[in-house]
Amino acid sequence: MSGMLLVAFAALLVQQAAPHPSTLEPYRAPAIRPFEPTSDFGRETAQGDEAEALHRGALEAPVAVDDYKGSYEFTPTYVEIAYEQGVAAAEIRTDQTAGPLDGRWLVRDAEGGTLFVLALTDADGAAVEGGWRHAGRSGAATADAGTLTLEGAGSIRLERTPQGWRGSMSGRPVTLSRLD
Repeated sequence: MSGMLLVAFAALLVQQAAPHPSTLEPYRAPAIRPFEPTSDFGRETAQGDEAEALHRGALEAPVAVDDYKGSYEFTPTYVEIAYEQGVAAAEIRTDQTAGPLDGRWLVRDAEGGTLFVLALTDADGAAVEGGWRHAGRSGAATADAGTLTLEGAGSIRLERTPQGWRGSMSGRPVTLSRLD
């Protein structure tokens, strides 16, 4: 019995192999932190007046500029500035990966009449897909090798122009112009 206790005690004294603490990567907070509301979130004083109520009541009269104390809005905190910069950077990255057909388009005939409204997603390197609609009809839209296929409506052979895209659908010339 004492031999087993001695073996168990010796096993406890033997160190286990583990990585040296200096080789472990310490935690680093992300450069742009996700939105984290402050402790007074929702309890800020209403802007432009001296009301202490959480929600402003309906306006009973116009608010004059002189009713504001100092400025029209609070100066943003460093966290709010960092958050806004993170959102702007994410939008720029998304725009940079968008392909040439990404967005909303109007398909018009030679006379300028609207045939379809398209919404396409053209992520760089991915398949172009989306949808179309007009006059109560709608369907899926896909593009491959210069051909835009509108499910239930036909297809358009596309070629790029400085103003957008043009092509032909059932022998009729059509143009695609970006919706703003």
